[in-house]
Amino acid sequence: MAISVSIPKTPRKKEENIIATYGLHKYFYTGVGETRVLHGIDLEIKRGEFIIIFGPSGSGKSTLLHSMIGLENPTKGRVELFNKDLYAENEDERSMTRLEKIGIMYQQPIWVKAMNVAHNVALPLNLLGTPHREAMKIAEEKLKSYAMDKWAKYKPTELSSGQQQKISLIRALITEPEILIADEPTGNLDIDSSKRLVEGLKELNIIGRTVIVVTHDLQYLSYADRTFYIKDGNLAGIYLQDETKELINDVLNKGKSIFKLEKASK
Repeated sequence: MAISVSIPKTPRKKEENIIATYGLHKYFYTGVGETRVLHGIDLEIKRGEFIIIFGPSGSGKSTLLHSMIGLENPTKGRVELFNKDLYAENEDERSMTRLEKIGIMYQQPIWVKAMNVAHNVALPLNLLGTPHREAMKIAEEKLKSYAMDKWAKYKPTELSSGQQQKISLIRALITEPEILIADEPTGNLDIDSSKRLVEGLKELNIIGRTVIVVTHDLQYLSYADRTFYIKDGNLAGIYLQDETKELINDVLNKGKSIFKLEKASK
């Protein structure tokens, strides 16, 4: 994946927190009772880091991510985003913070189906009040920089999964956000497309952008400066880049043990 990005005007110091959570709990209430999803999570993410939030399906990692960026109010605890108490702001203020400073791409991109690719890419700029003609020009230039301009007039749903995820990345970057978040971005991609995407995210991080990836895939942990291992709603461990083999071996060995127990019970 060819990457074309603008270098930040001011250096982003890694020692500065860009996100922090303190005693973060999240409970969901249903007709049958209370489900506790997050259990007192404390973590800090520095500016310019490449962070992976890793864990099995149902571990609470997406709920943690949503709480960190203002999409899911925590039951207890505090979230600081850009050194401000995130939930001291109202919902509109949190939405504006996301729109201006956070780019998000999901496993299944969300499109305005009536719009073509270029209009979908330009949409965040439109929402920020950028004049339509200017927003379209920026979108077209960004598409061209990724060699995706020939698809500008197509509907996103007419493109392959790999092409859609590339367009989703372009849209996430259109406002030049301080933080880029990718929630299970490789889930619908083949191995080669997945690798190119993660390598592209790493290139963006190298020039200074904070990147946070949520995944249950072990093979990409080596790209992270640090990996937060979420298990059963707890922060089970924090692993530096040179410690990820330890985490991988631990997860694989536990998986083998579970498989043996299941086989023995049959």
